[in-house]
Amino acid sequence: MINEEESASRKEAVANGLDLSDAQKSPSQDSLKREIFLVKEMALVRDVSTEDVWKWLAAGWSDLKANTAVSISYAALFIICGLILSIGFYFMGWPYLILPGLTGFLLVGPAVGLGFYEISRRYAAGEKVTLMAAITAARYNKLGIFGFGVALAFVFQVWIRISFTVFALNFPGIMPDWGIILTRALSMEGVYFGISIAAVGAVFATCIFFIGAFSMPMMMDRNSVLLSSLITSAYAVVRNRNAMILWATIIVICTGIGLFTAGIGLIVTLPLIGHATWHAYKQVMSGDLQEGESHSIATISATE
Repeated sequence: MINEEESASRKEAVANGLDLSDAQKSPSQDSLKREIFLVKEMALVRDVSTEDVWKWLAAGWSDLKANTAVSISYAALFIICGLILSIGFYFMGWPYLILPGLTGFLLVGPAVGLGFYEISRRYAAGEKVTLMAAITAARYNKLGIFGFGVALAFVFQVWIRISFTVFALNFPGIMPDWGIILTRALSMEGVYFGISIAAVGAVFATCIFFIGAFSMPMMMDRNSVLLSSLITSAYAVVRNRNAMILWATIIVICTGIGLFTAGIGLIVTLPLIGHATWHAYKQVMSGDLQEGESHSIATISATE
């Protein structure tokens, strides 16, 4: 009876035009396909040196000069949003959210840079560069980019909660406040707090840097799936650890300059790092820094 039902189901599937060979694939075959795809991604990683880091910055600066209006306008959108949130926190009686919010800027950097990657890609390909194209850059891989964005938002929330915990451990019984931090900055509690929050923040930022250094441009440029993009990004960072340590240091310095200038410096440093990251991805993932070259959108998919 069971065989007759299976036979009828097979005939119905054939009649409906279904591929039985695909339907009968085992989980191990699907797993093998994903592994092969990941190997394809990782095989593209190239070795770079610390000297190449300065080439990325030079190429990023060139993109910024060539697309000044669009790049600065895109950066201004995020700076204005951050300013509005900070003002909102202050007037709502939550000034203690401003500091962790600003320091957490590094954690969401990969998502912010998406528009800059699109600007650089279009400029290199000779396509028209517009602000709308930069804002809607996630359209190339909505699922993967949205998934990573949600993950970054979750990490950001965890960071804020942990920063409160660190503050409470160093200043028990006191609500987080700018005034307390500034007046006690040189006290023992302030020193311990500074060391603790810097150490915890470094752990968060390092983890995000590993998986986010190249994953966003990969998903946008080659329509790569999320998991393989994260793994390949981490592999690329480990493989080129010396260059990536220098690159991470430059990112921290540029972001710090932007924040310590009340966000004004971010008008320049944000686009510079964003465009340079695109060129870093281009070299690390394809071995070139040639002007006018770009991967075709969606040339590799998870079903290959």
